[in-house]
Amino acid sequence: MNDMEMRHTKDNLESQEYTQREKTVKTLFLICSMFALGLEQELTGTTLKDLIILTNSNYEVMARAMVGSSVGYIILAVLGGPLVDRFGGYCDLMVALCLSVSALATLLTPYTPLFGVLWALFCVRGMCAGLQNIAGQTILIGLWKEKATGPLHVLHFGYGIGAIIVPLILNPFLAVLSPDSTNETSSIGQILNVTDQHIPLKNDNETISQYLKVSRIKTGYLIVAIIVASVATVFVFYQFCYRRIIHVSIKTVKGKIKIRELAKFIDPKKCTGGNRLYSVQIMGLLFFYFFNTIGGEIIIKTYLRSYSIDKLNFSGDDGSILNTAFAISYTLSRLAGLITSRYVPVRILVVLESFGLVVTTVLLEIFARNSKQALWILSIFLGMFVSPLYPSGMGWGNYFINLTGTAIAFIVTSSAFGAMVYGWLLGYLYQNYGYEMFLHQTLACGGMVFFCTILMAVVTHGSKGRYNKSNTDLKEESDE
Repeated sequence: MNDMEMRHTKDNLESQEYTQREKTVKTLFLICSMFALGLEQELTGTTLKDLIILTNSNYEVMARAMVGSSVGYIILAVLGGPLVDRFGGYCDLMVALCLSVSALATLLTPYTPLFGVLWALFCVRGMCAGLQNIAGQTILIGLWKEKATGPLHVLHFGYGIGAIIVPLILNPFLAVLSPDSTNETSSIGQILNVTDQHIPLKNDNETISQYLKVSRIKTGYLIVAIIVASVATVFVFYQFCYRRIIHVSIKTVKGKIKIRELAKFIDPKKCTGGNRLYSVQIMGLLFFYFFNTIGGEIIIKTYLRSYSIDKLNFSGDDGSILNTAFAISYTLSRLAGLITSRYVPVRILVVLESFGLVVTTVLLEIFARNSKQALWILSIFLGMFVSPLYPSGMGWGNYFINLTGTAIAFIVTSSAFGAMVYGWLLGYLYQNYGYEMFLHQTLACGGMVFFCTILMAVVTHGSKGRYNKSNTDLKEESDE
């Protein structure tokens, strides 16, 4: 029995040793980790305008800084997949380390006016989020196997809870924009009982904006960092004190990973029991799907509040409430996915969800240019349809191939590329061509995701999936 076979045997025995109750407990721990990830990752959308103030920059510059997060995702996706496959027994420790380092980077983010340092902090946060995603989802899929689609929705439901809470935490600390640049600023400031302060916002040759209330997001970032670090301690406890120890008569292999062994880890045929071409087809579709899905999700979360304030003249508080309403819809939709995934096949579910998204983006393009009411209503539907696309996509991939740690790392890489391209592009367009570019790019994303799901349905038409006992072409475990 070679090293690869021994690790597969150990993984199978671990999965069989967990009772239903223990699976549920471990899933709850993972949901807590995604809750912390949601808090940390959704900071940027709520505080984007304040970060621009603190760094004396503009949307295009901040978009370039946020690219660091995508670069970090890519780095850890390349390294994290083989790392998780090799040291699967330490996934809980990986999650704990990721949360701890991410908490520190989050704490430092609002303290630097230097672009290079800010980019590096975003990069570190992206690296931590990438490895945490790979490790957490590998654990969950290993626990639930063919029943993983529902738990994946619940896992990402935790992320949505974090997205709901973070605007509520940060709203008291956000800057308040002055209605105009006249002497009314002073009297309004007295009514609000806050200190008047004119904070310069360098935006090429545009007029300097004035703010009634100083940004205090450093306090908000501290609160979030403390919560994230607290969740990390839970996983340290789980790894070393609570983790079920399974005695398997497998000799531990010591030494460095050999090139040949590493090649086996990343070989696509490992996901399908030997059918390399089929695996490449599915992984190619997943790359295209997650590139557009996560790219679109990132720009919606990041720019929704800014668009409402810049284009439709929402107040700062109303913009934060809009963000919260979107996050509530986003979260409830993932909880609903636990139910719908039990009754609707995942290969149909992704098509229905993407169809709902493209219809919503079309309506946004038509009605949300000048109507506050339309933006309020359609933001709810936007959250409803964009939210389940990620877990449903993972469930779709898991239905057809064995999503190893390396396969999940590949998906995380595609997600990071999508976030980087979409985010950078919209930052440039939003700054230089107007606020309506947010609606245009959201519509483009909805169309691309819908086209991709149709392509996925066509390519896999007639395939029975890897868990169908009558399917002789695919096997659940690798032959290697």
